[in-house]
Amino acid sequence: MATSAFSPKVKLPGHSYSKTSHVSFDYFEQTNSPAAYGYDYFVSLPPTYDTSESKQWPLILFLHGAGESQREANESYVTLRHGVPKIILCYDKLKSGEEPKLEIPLPGRFSKRQPNKGDLAGMPVKDEVAELVAENFITVTPSLNMEWGYGWNATILSALLDEVEAFYRVDKDRMHVTGFSMGGYGTWDVGIHTPDRFASLMPICGGGDTVLVRNVKHVPQWVHHGERDDIIPLSASRKMVDALKKLNADEVKFTTYPDMAHDSWTVAYDNIEVWRWVLEKKRGSRSKA
Repeated sequence: MATSAFSPKVKLPGHSYSKTSHVSFDYFEQTNSPAAYGYDYFVSLPPTYDTSESKQWPLILFLHGAGESQREANESYVTLRHGVPKIILCYDKLKSGEEPKLEIPLPGRFSKRQPNKGDLAGMPVKDEVAELVAENFITVTPSLNMEWGYGWNATILSALLDEVEAFYRVDKDRMHVTGFSMGGYGTWDVGIHTPDRFASLMPICGGGDTVLVRNVKHVPQWVHHGERDDIIPLSASRKMVDALKKLNADEVKFTTYPDMAHDSWTVAYDNIEVWRWVLEKKRGSRSKA
């Protein structure tokens, strides 16, 4: 497994929701960080990773939203309720002969709130989506702890990826980043911070710096946003897309969802064409310096 003498620091998640039987899904503590803190993170490996000893694998960095952040001890399970880690855990369910859906509760701090009718965490994942993502990518899911403040830190994320690259057989020409809400902003932010690292960006209901986005005009991007989003307005994504088009960006796709509010990620991530698009992307010659 290792590509160097470095070995990531395993950490117990403090819950059983990340336990798997058919796919490797481990939890680590970031040890390489330029700041006073790092991100704990989950890593999934394709089931054939250990038997394909010389193969280098595409990687997906997934950045969750603010509602999936830790605020109390052992709350990393909330990070698993949506997006890429949900897909990985649903794959494990599928291979166990169960319906590919999760039953991970909201943290206790939400108990006094009204039930969230827009919470789509329990929706099943399509079989073909679960299989494509789990069997073809290394996935990396940092879990942000609000103790260190709101928002993803691109410098720390870059150091985390250095750590992952040092241990796993990552195809450095096929590294991708996606995220929703706070993680949609983080997707553009880390892409702008390291513009020659990623083969694609897929921000969902996010936004970013319309000036600095010029740094990633060469990176293929597929942007998603719900037209009824009342938390992060559609205009936040549209401004980024418009800025990229004015720069004659190489490839920008923009999908809006007329009937979707803030959670447009459940539908976007359950679209097999999204993952086929990601899988085919590779860094261009410009980014191989």
